[in-house]
Amino acid sequence: MDGRTVGERDLVLAIFRFAVCDYLGLSYGHDAADRPRRIRGCFATEAGSYLTSTRATDLADMAGFRAELVWRQAGRCEGQQRRRRRRWMTGGSQHERADAVSRRQPG
Repeated sequence: MDGRTVGERDLVLAIFRFAVCDYLGLSYGHDAADRPRRIRGCFATEAGSYLTSTRATDLADMAGFRAELVWRQAGRCEGQQRRRRRRWMTGGSQHERADAVSRRQPG
């Protein structure tokens, strides 16, 4: 690959990274996702629409990867975030609560 091809691929990957981060509600900085942030639902909806569009599929094909895989991974990450938020709101997982109760009881 020549430098121009590598630059084009990096640009396409950056577009997908930004779209996934918008979809998940994450800040993005310096080659990695950063802290969670609040975003308006319209940005997450637009990002999700883009990631499932034919334009994204065509762009990913030109860069040598599959947009479907990016969308599938974004969905997995969203599920993990949802479980973490639920666990945080309820005070931990079921196992963590059971461990805390067993530690409080005299042995």
